[in-house]
Amino acid sequence: MIKQMLQSSFLRLSSVVFIGNLAAQFLIFLAYALFARFFEMIDIGIYTVFISLSILLAVPSTGRYELAIMLPKQNKEAQGLLKLALSLSAVFSLLVWFLLYSIPLQTYISRLAKIEELILWLPAGVFLMASFQSFIIYHNSKGEFKLNAFMKTVQAALMLGLSFVYTYFFAFSSYTLVIAWITSQAVVNILYTILLFTESIKHSFEDLKQLMLEYKRYPIVSLPSNFVNTFSIELPNYFIPAFWGAGVQTLYAYGARVAGMPRNFIGSAIGDVFFKRSSDLAVDEPQNLVKHLRKVSLLLIGFSSLIYIAGILLADILFPLVFGADYIDAVPYFRWLALASIFLFVQSPISTISDVINRLDAPLIFNLVSILIKTGVLVWSGYRLANPVHMVMLYSISTALLALFWIVYLQYLTKKEITNSDE
Repeated sequence: MIKQMLQSSFLRLSSVVFIGNLAAQFLIFLAYALFARFFEMIDIGIYTVFISLSILLAVPSTGRYELAIMLPKQNKEAQGLLKLALSLSAVFSLLVWFLLYSIPLQTYISRLAKIEELILWLPAGVFLMASFQSFIIYHNSKGEFKLNAFMKTVQAALMLGLSFVYTYFFAFSSYTLVIAWITSQAVVNILYTILLFTESIKHSFEDLKQLMLEYKRYPIVSLPSNFVNTFSIELPNYFIPAFWGAGVQTLYAYGARVAGMPRNFIGSAIGDVFFKRSSDLAVDEPQNLVKHLRKVSLLLIGFSSLIYIAGILLADILFPLVFGADYIDAVPYFRWLALASIFLFVQSPISTISDVINRLDAPLIFNLVSILIKTGVLVWSGYRLANPVHMVMLYSISTALLALFWIVYLQYLTKKEITNSDE
């Protein structure tokens, strides 16, 4: 079975994306290693919270119409969904900017005062993040995985380089890091937009309106589910600085960044190909969809276990070597997050199967239950425990158990839907 999987077109495509993503992830890793040695922990903590908020708000900004891009067989319809997602994100970001400008939240919430100079940049971060992800999905639908890998590398290289170029103007501050990240996102989005115009496919307002109605299940069902899921993932980025401060947030963020690296450059590569391959199977060979899901799940669980066990064993050596002696305190966070990541590595790429089988209600229910459990764990830990590591420990254990349940349940749900469609 392993030999067949290694020879499959699915893994060959995944390896192409993996190699392309490796360069981007290496540059991001290098950036964080350099940040640790030149920027204060508090500034890095504020920067990570800004990125987290951009990721969170990017989810509702598009109405999640970008997730539907993979479904149409005609490129005109796929591109129409892309334009719809970009338009909605632009409107949403303008509304967020108006809200933040009209209501100075930092004057009412004292902890926000430290990021007062950054808060009006948040809508730009939201729009650029949402646009980047939408363009990636669109080009994945066309099989242009190498292009996306190149764009990710360009973005990472610009972010790294500009983070230090801008220090000549803004010093080594969180403002420098945020502006560099926004600039890098803006450049790749401009490049993607130029490519989009070269395709010369026009859409009227009525075309976009029709697509909006045809795929309305995405903002109605998929959006709440994805928002809740993203919120549950980002929760520690809000609770940790709230209870322990931005310095501790940086230690957590570095543990989470290293734990997330395999998911980002391996899991995301597999996820990109898995979504397209599963979508094709659902149309052409639905009887093979369950078998495909099971094979990918087994492969990922074995692979992730090897990676994260090795990381847990070597963490005491690698963290101070790469990030500096002060970051030895990030090791306990990493180890607990690595435990959860063994299962998140599998959960993340295969979760798109719910979109393929058109069962968007199941992820919504699961994510609602997940966020209630995780929020309860974090709130209780924050008030009852005196150690932030213990908070992350309980959060990681609950995350791992929830991810394991979801992996198993997706196998059952897919088999059930395929069986019902055959009857």
